[in-house]
Amino acid sequence: MNRVRPTLLLPLLALGACQTEKKPIIGLDEVPPGGILLGPWGEGNSVHIWPIFDLSQVPQQRFRLRLDGKDAVYRTAPDGFYDYATLYLYGSWTGGVSAGLSGIPSGSHVVEVVDGAGQSWGRSAPLLISSGDGISTSSSAAPQLPAVMFTHFAGQVGSWNIDPTTQDSDPATAEIAVTNLVDEDVLVERCLVVSFSRTACTPLGTVASGAELLTVETVAASPMVDHTALFIHLASDASQSFQRDLVKESNTIVNNCQMERILVHGRRPVPPDNPPSFTGVAFSSCTGYGSGSGSGIAVGN
Repeated sequence: MNRVRPTLLLPLLALGACQTEKKPIIGLDEVPPGGILLGPWGEGNSVHIWPIFDLSQVPQQRFRLRLDGKDAVYRTAPDGFYDYATLYLYGSWTGGVSAGLSGIPSGSHVVEVVDGAGQSWGRSAPLLISSGDGISTSSSAAPQLPAVMFTHFAGQVGSWNIDPTTQDSDPATAEIAVTNLVDEDVLVERCLVVSFSRTACTPLGTVASGAELLTVETVAASPMVDHTALFIHLASDASQSFQRDLVKESNTIVNNCQMERILVHGRRPVPPDNPPSFTGVAFSSCTGYGSGSGSGIAVGN
């Protein structure tokens, strides 16, 4: 008679004792240590984040978004999987792509962007985040969302808050701050645009390197051929310029934007092509690289 060795039964017994355990292929089983769970993406209190980075040394980078020093986490599935709020940036220059956080508790918060190694690329001052209409709203009557602009290029790191709760009571005006990040003076003028040509320009001021100029401008209710515009350019070269048309457009961001910051960073190279190309001279928290260019791409997780 053949005897079965007891040791040969052990693998079968062990296999029978195991229970099937479901694991997410992508995501986390629970909110990780150091994370903060936000509400559904695209809903509730929201903030726009503009990362204006030079990634020429790291052409692709995965960033995480943080709130009050904690990694922002979203629930990704009804059965309880979670994942970090992640932003993928490609190419050497990231101006023009926006990120977003939503589902944020009402109150004052610090917003931060960190890379895969946990190194900070921008940390804001406390910002009141209390607009409850969500980041992906298309309503032209929706309030302006709070926003943060981060810069990380040419050896400098900076952040600027845009807080819509501080705007004046006149819905027909826009409060525009022009910040000069180049190493020479920048001139700001208000011009009449007639048949797409600037004329009758009035100087508003000269902005020294590292300084800013604040102006309150009346914005026309609808697009028109003849209108006023801000003309912002280098003192040494008026061809290196940015024009902010003072008209509301069909883009919801432009329609609702009464608090705006324009960062003058000069022409920056973008990934090489033939011939080489460059960015615009300045970037707006409302209109991107040009009036009506929109808000970029909102990215959640």
